[in-house]
Amino acid sequence: MEAASRAFVEIGVHDATMQDIAREAGYTAASLYTYFRSKQEIVEAVMDLLTAEFLRVFEQPLPGNLTFPQRFEILLVRQLELVEKRRALMLTFHSAEAESGRCPGGSHGQSFHENFERRILGLADWMKRNAKPEELGGHDPEVVARLLVGMVFGLLHGWVARSEQGNLADRAPLVRDFFFHGVSGNPKAGAKRK
Repeated sequence: MEAASRAFVEIGVHDATMQDIAREAGYTAASLYTYFRSKQEIVEAVMDLLTAEFLRVFEQPLPGNLTFPQRFEILLVRQLELVEKRRALMLTFHSAEAESGRCPGGSHGQSFHENFERRILGLADWMKRNAKPEELGGHDPEVVARLLVGMVFGLLHGWVARSEQGNLADRAPLVRDFFFHGVSGNPKAGAKRK
């Protein structure tokens, strides 16, 4: 999968062939067909690999005695650092779909959307384990997770599409404040700002 990721970054998702991926992995194209029926399966496996990496972040331990907003910010920083680590691959997938005029996933749409859904449900499960109902305003953790993912996806999309420089994880406090306090950045009356 790492060899396929490198080939996609170097050549492009659409342009990379089974031969290119095999060469990058140190195999023959024929040997790849032992494991994958097509390049489509390899693309889907790379998407699954990325999702597994994001889901593992939800299982990483957090320091004790933190408030929910503090735990949330640590999780967000870890997720955004992973985006930074995989930036070239994410740019490659984004560029491939932008060229074709399709939404992310394009011809790989089913796999993209299934993996996107797994990430949302992973976040919802993390929230159930880490937040009291009142810390989510009494809202369903899945709805809260969907709203948060939508907000962060918009930020990521702009960052990836414009090839912005700088550390994306530096935006975690902004996302935290917006998420917990809204666009004004002001906590609700009586709430302490952390």
